[in-house]
Amino acid sequence: MFLFLFVLSLFNVYAMPSESMTVIGNRYENIYIMTPVVKQDGKEIKKYNYEPLVMSVMTLHRSFARHYDIDGIYNNSNIETMGRCNYIKKPFECSNENDHWVLMTDIQITRTQAYISMTLFDENSMPISASIVSKKIRRKIIPRKKRTVTSVPAGIGVSGRTKTSCKSKEDCTQETTGVIGGRTATTATVEDLPPTIINFPAIINNEDVRQAAMLLYSSLK
Repeated sequence: MFLFLFVLSLFNVYAMPSESMTVIGNRYENIYIMTPVVKQDGKEIKKYNYEPLVMSVMTLHRSFARHYDIDGIYNNSNIETMGRCNYIKKPFECSNENDHWVLMTDIQITRTQAYISMTLFDENSMPISASIVSKKIRRKIIPRKKRTVTSVPAGIGVSGRTKTSCKSKEDCTQETTGVIGGRTATTATVEDLPPTIINFPAIINNEDVRQAAMLLYSSLK
């Protein structure tokens, strides 16, 4: 009996799992997308609405976050499902209260270039990933030339025509008539002019936003 109890006690000691266990796996996270800020030459403008595009690319490319599982993507239209809070006035406080991430998007447009930057913050308002995509102004140069034609007097000349009349194969006569007049000489010169330069403004398009989102997700560790 004593031997049986001794063996049973050994089994309990070695069969019980360790209290310190490390579980390796992905984390499920939600992201709130703040309204993108667009500035042209330092002044905020409202004519460009990038929010639907940012929402779309962040949803389509969330698989690039290899160390996390991005569960939900939210903006001002559906964030109330995460909890009641004034996200427009205090997005970071609300993210801390409702335990999710925040995406800040900044788009700057100048005369010579444009760029989009994305910064992702965790629920504690700490930056955890960032990306930036830029592009420069595109120019098309069209060369121009000027052709000038000049006519100058070149003396006197005779212009006319000759008429041949035949009564038979052996009997032919020629009659020449002409007009005496002035002659001119024509010259042409070609001159290079300053080229025409067409500037195509640097605008952030769909592909730029898509690249920024993929870089943002890929940078998550």
